[in-house]
Amino acid sequence: MMRLKRFLRYLAPNLVTFASLLFGMSSIVSSYDGRFAVAAWFVLFSVLTDKLDGFVARLVKGTSEFGVQLDSFADFLNFGIAPATMWYAYLSPSTQGGARLLLRASGALWVLAVTFRLARYNIVGDDPRCKRIFFGVPTTLMGGTLSALFVTLLKYGADPSGVPLVATDDPRLLGALHVPSAVWHYWPILIIVGAVLMASAVKIPKLGLSKSKVLTVIIFANVFCGYAAGATRHVPEYLTAGASLWLVASVVWGWFNHDARLLRPPPIFPKEDPHPSKLPQRPEEDLVPEEEEGEGEGYASGTGTTAEHKV
Repeated sequence: MMRLKRFLRYLAPNLVTFASLLFGMSSIVSSYDGRFAVAAWFVLFSVLTDKLDGFVARLVKGTSEFGVQLDSFADFLNFGIAPATMWYAYLSPSTQGGARLLLRASGALWVLAVTFRLARYNIVGDDPRCKRIFFGVPTTLMGGTLSALFVTLLKYGADPSGVPLVATDDPRLLGALHVPSAVWHYWPILIIVGAVLMASAVKIPKLGLSKSKVLTVIIFANVFCGYAAGATRHVPEYLTAGASLWLVASVVWGWFNHDARLLRPPPIFPKEDPHPSKLPQRPEEDLVPEEEEGEGEGYASGTGTTAEHKV
């Protein structure tokens, strides 16, 4: 019974991560079906569950290395592949020549930047320098911000057809604003800027309690409202404004804060070559290091011994 409870405790946060993966896959399917606003909302659903799995893990004390790796794969799909697919599927029919080449290049750069950002965090995330800040804009923040902006532009008539692709009963916080379709000419540039910010060493403070109680209340009130807006698929302009404000304020803070400016990101490559037996093993690796071959053959032939057999 205790083993079952322990299993369920560790399973709970990973079920949330699996749900996040389903949102990412649903976004890709929606993009291929031409339902681009729905695709963007699925990415935003992934933003909500990306924070929820960590909360559940801490709540039930179910944090595990498996969960950490699974979360990284989910982020790659949800904030790398899904947004790039959505933007390319939407914009490619209306672009050609050099514009389409730029669109492809920006999408490829976005996916590479997400990959680099996640891989870097996986190896330096436990470094003391990363305790209160991120080096590089998190993929969740960058992917969520651009996806919210994307659906906001669709809401306010930026589609080439001039027809809003978002439900007309959604409150319009920006009134009668109409965004011209020419705005999409600049979207690949925005993708490139986002990719550079993710792969950069810009310092972004982690969301948490502030020394100012008023600021803490404001931050978490906006987070709560953001969850409500995302869950109900309403007012994407509010999500865009909140995320953009936090992103810009964080980048400015990281640039002007004296302590933050002194920080340097941890190295991603080892300072010296490790011993062959200490090399990390790649998932597809099937070669056994030479000094371990004899030991492996012993086990294969049934002559190997283990610590349990030694008295």
